Order: sequence, then C-alpha cells, then structure tokens
Amino acid sequence: MTTTLINQQAQIDAFITHFRRGVEEWITAGEILVQMVEQDPYVYDYIIQQCPQINAGILGRFEQMGRKTLHPQLLLTASPGFAKLQKLPFSLQERYIEEPVPVIVHTADGTDVLLVKAKDMTKEQAAQVFAPGRIRTEGEQKAFLVQQASHRASDKKEAVDRPWKIRGHRAIINGVEFTRKELYAILSQME
Repeated sequence: MTTTLINQQAQIDAFITHFRRGVEEWITAGEILVQMVEQDPYVYDYIIQQCPQINAGILGRFEQMGRKTLHPQLLLTASPGFAKLQKLPFSLQERYIEEPVPVIVHTADGTDVLLVKAKDMTKEQAAQVFAPGRIRTEGEQKAFLVQQASHRASDKKEAVDRPWKIRGHRAIINGVEFTRKELYAILSQME
C-alpha cells in the first residue's frame, strides 16, 4: 500500500473511532441527565440557562437515550423508516437499526417479500411496515395494502363524481383552494 492509502486508512479509522465514542458519549450524557432529572425536576432550566445552545427538545432526546427508550443512531439519519423506528421499544430499535425488515410488495404474480433496512425505506414503506409500538406482520401488511388501494379507489371515484372536495374549512375546486369568505364573495357577484 502506498503512504497516501495508509494515511487515509489511519484517518478513516480515527474518524470511526471518534464517531463511535461520540455516540457512546451521548448515551453517557443521557444517563447523567436522567440522574439529575430524578434528583431535581427543574434541571432542564438550569442546563438551558448555563448553555443556551441547548433547548428542552434536545434535552428530552438525551433523557430518552439515558432511559434507553431512544437509540442515538436513530437521530443521525432523517429517514422515514428511522423516524417510525424511534417510536418502537428500545430492543426493536437496536435490532432493526441494521437488520432488514420484511416488506410486502405487489408483483405481477401477487405479492413478494423484500428485505429493506429501516434507514432505506420510503415514506410509504415505513407507513406500511410500522404500526404504533410494533412492526406489522406480513399478513397485516397485506391487509394494509388492500386498505390503501381501497382508499385510493374511493378517492378516484369521488374525484370523478364531483370536481370539488372539502378539506377542513376549505373547498378545493379544480385544485384551487377557497375559504368560506372567498366562496361567499364569488357567489355574491352572481346575478
């Protein structure tokens, strides 16, 4: 190996070591925070006062890490799968950070199972796979897909039946949103 490659490998090794140490330090900081919170419920205020760069949301995440309800690696990637994985028990978070999850997909012959890592999931796959507090079974995923197809079909039928729809306090006509006040103004101009 050339000197450049040896130096680069040493730098890569050093980076990975510091990265891993950083994650371990987050856990340690979280554990310390948990001890402090249990001794004094106002400790968040004291910390924020001494270090204004930290806010209550960040402290909450460190407390979750300290209580082993949030794996720190889930904070390093903004993926839909990791966002859903954060809501699962810690044991499942640890397991599925690297282990792929079975995802049911439609094929020409019916359905098939893909193994997809949580960090690589699309928003749709994450919604299909993760239920509140757990991972859906393959049968539940198939039922979820059938339900989604049914909703899409009814949405299309509704769109065909009428060129407008109501969403909250707004009417959407041909893709343009109107408030009640705007619709009233339009109607008042008609003779």
